[in-house]
This record gives sequence, C-alpha cells and structure tokens, in this order.
Amino acid sequence: MKRHLASLLLSLPLAAGCGDASSTDAPSDDAAVTDVVSLLDAPASIDAPASIDAPASIDAPASIDAPASIDAPASIDAVSASDTPPSAMPEAPPPPPPVDVPVAMPDVPSPPPPPPPPPPPPPPPPVMTCIATAAIGNGGGTCAGIDQAFSARGVNAGYYPFRVLRPIVQFSGDHDGDGRTVFSAGPRRRGVVLQTIPAGVYVGLSTIPGNYDPPTGCDVATCGNPSRAACGDSSPALRAPVAGFYWGYAYQGASHMQGWISVPSGALEFAGYDARHPCALGPAGEDYEVRSVCGRATACRGTNPTCGQVNRCDEGDDDCGRTQCGAMSGGALTPTAWRRTVTLPRGHACTLRDPPNPAVRCLENGRERDFFFVYPFGAYLYWAQNSTTRAWLHYGDRVQVYFHNRDAQGVLWDFVEVLSSGAPTLTPASDGAGAGSGCSDTRPENCHPCRNGGTCGWVQDIFLGG
Repeated sequence: MKRHLASLLLSLPLAAGCGDASSTDAPSDDAAVTDVVSLLDAPASIDAPASIDAPASIDAPASIDAPASIDAPASIDAVSASDTPPSAMPEAPPPPPPVDVPVAMPDVPSPPPPPPPPPPPPPPPPVMTCIATAAIGNGGGTCAGIDQAFSARGVNAGYYPFRVLRPIVQFSGDHDGDGRTVFSAGPRRRGVVLQTIPAGVYVGLSTIPGNYDPPTGCDVATCGNPSRAACGDSSPALRAPVAGFYWGYAYQGASHMQGWISVPSGALEFAGYDARHPCALGPAGEDYEVRSVCGRATACRGTNPTCGQVNRCDEGDDDCGRTQCGAMSGGALTPTAWRRTVTLPRGHACTLRDPPNPAVRCLENGRERDFFFVYPFGAYLYWAQNSTTRAWLHYGDRVQVYFHNRDAQGVLWDFVEVLSSGAPTLTPASDGAGAGSGCSDTRPENCHPCRNGGTCGWVQDIFLGG
C-alpha cells in the first residue's frame, strides 16, 4: 500500500504556484507535512521540520526565488514523496474502478453446438388404438384332434390396408446382420431382411387366421359343402404383433413376400377409409380386405369380396389324410420318432413365374410347375396346408412331426413343432413337453404340441431332412 501511494503521488503534476508563500489557501506547513507523513506510515516520533534544507551539493538556480522560510534547492529530484512541498500537494483522487482486462487466448475452434433434440414421434393413427388384436382365433376342427393342426377350411384370414409413409423393413425373423443386404443372415441369428418397402406403396397386415364360423354349417361329413361359406365375419381382429412386428405383405410397388414388418411410429397410415386405395386381397389376390374397422365401413378400389365368398366349406377337404375326400394318404405320427432338420431342397429354375430375387427357385404343386418358391434361407410355415402363412422356418432349425398328409396334388405336408430356432423371438421354439404323456401315432389325443408356447404349423415335407 505504501509503495502504491508513493507511486501515485509521484505521478501527480505539481500545481501552479508551487512554493508561493503568499498563498492564503494552503494549510500550515506543520499540518500538511504531518498529514503526508502519516499517509506514508512515518513513525510518530519524527517531527516534520519547519523548513527543508536542500543538500549542499545542489545549487539552486537564480531563476527560482525560494521563500524565506524554505530554502529551495536549485533542482528537485523526485526521489520520494517528501521532496514535494506539502502546500503543492493536491488531494489524491480516488483510485479508479477496477477494469477487467481481457486475456488474449489462442484461437481454439469452439465445439459445434449440440444438435437439437428430435421432435417427438407423431402419435399412432387413432384407428390403430381401437383395432382389436388376437393370437389365433377359432380355427375349427384339427387333424386327429392335435392342437393347432388346422385344416384350410378353418383358416380364413383377411387383411387391414395401410399406406407406407416412409420406408420400412420386412424380415423373415430375428436379424443381426447388415440391414442393407437382403437374404443375408447375421453371425448369430438366421433371420434375414426380405426387402425394404418404399414409401408410397401399401401393406396388408394379417387378421387372425382362425375365422371359422359357417353361417349354415359346412356339412363336413360329406367333405364340405362347396355351396356354403366357411365364415360369416368379414372383419376379424388384427393378428397380434410379436415383439412389435406385424405379419403381412406389401403390394402396389413391392414384392408380395410375407414376413414380419417393423412398424415405427408414423411409418404407416390406415388406408381403409380412403376409397381410392387398392384393395388388400392377400399375396395371391384371393383373400379379402376387412369390411369394417372401429365401427366404420371401409372402402377400396376394385372388387372386395366377403370372407365367405373366398372361403368355401369344401376348402381343405383333402386335408388330414381324408382319402375319401381326395387325399392320397396321411395320418398321425409319434413326434419323438420324427425329428427333422429344416433343409434347403434343390428346386428348379422358375420359368413361369418371376421370383422376387434371382436366388429364389421354384417347386411344383401337382400340375403347376412353379407353384412354390424356394428361398435360399428358409421356408414358410403355414397355418394350414395350401393356406395362409404363419412364420418362417430357417435352414438348420429342428422340428418334430406330429402328422403328415399327402394332398390331392401329391404334395406331402407335415405338421411340425419347432424344437430349436435360429430366430427365437419371431419363430420361438417349444419345449416339446406336449410330446410326452403317451403321445403317439396311435394316441394322438394325448399330443399337445406347443403346450407351453412356441411355434407350430404346416410345412412341405421336401424341406425336412434327416
């Protein structure tokens, strides 16, 4: 503090008239000197002299008339605050306010600002919140009374139409590979990407498969009456999703392959109330679009039949080994003795149909040479023979067979239970417990496949190896 004040005083200019003894405004010499000394923390025992004698070695110039009381030196060296006569000391101004001096920093690029948070996803279409869902429904009777071994007569699925607003992906099952490459499995899961469905096309999401409610009965004792409808309800519930994936197909601008469709929020818009949309009639064009959704009638472009018009009571009359109705053979099996691995068959090059990918080949069905497609990664599992698809089996999956039937076209079908799966979420395996308790070819009533969950269905025997 002392050094600071001395420096401040030395930097002040001397007032005009310094040393003029006739000044009446200046305080007395003793008081002024005492104040300055006290400011400099001078010891109290030092009395300020009445006059200051300049050192003898300094001669005062003739131009400076020193007052009588003060012998002014010839020159003044500003070596301390006491060299300045007190009468010439102005009042010290208050210290200036502190000034923040910016510190020069090196030019470092500022990090980019964080991206703004994404907008909240749009709510799902209101219609999705009111559509009822179910797992299977009533599939009517089964072959030999075996759970879920439906015949085609009881599987009468329809479709809910949606417009695709942004691209969505369709899978065969659990997938952990490159999402940009179709038909290619990842390192741990056998499911593949079937296709990326572009915006602007349509998808049909499947209803529950079991929709057997013939208004006048089907007269099954005589192999089913073709003049009667196997279903009266043309608006069954939507098939329940599995892990957020819906079973369906794409149409009007994409392949008709069936599979699990990922439906992120805002990706689909219900099209059923827009009469300009093309009717969702299934992959082969032989099914129906639901007639009413959430209490409101639907409309579409084209002819939309009712469920009963496309599902007659004679469907599946050659199922379940009914040789009297056209089947070539068939019957129950002991499943533990019929364990098989899903295997790629040879097939042949398609000549009458355009496959969805060059890697896809064809299989015949009776007189139809290119009836079935053979995919390089797996095979469809059906709810009933020659009926609606249920899921995908992948090559390497293990199954056990409960029933087989050679239909009127000569195709051998097997009703199987999945025991191990390369896509365990979308094609979950069963624990096989339903094959115990005396289940056999002679006691099929004791067989309960998929008792504790899992996947059961029909597949062509050509896909099953040893």
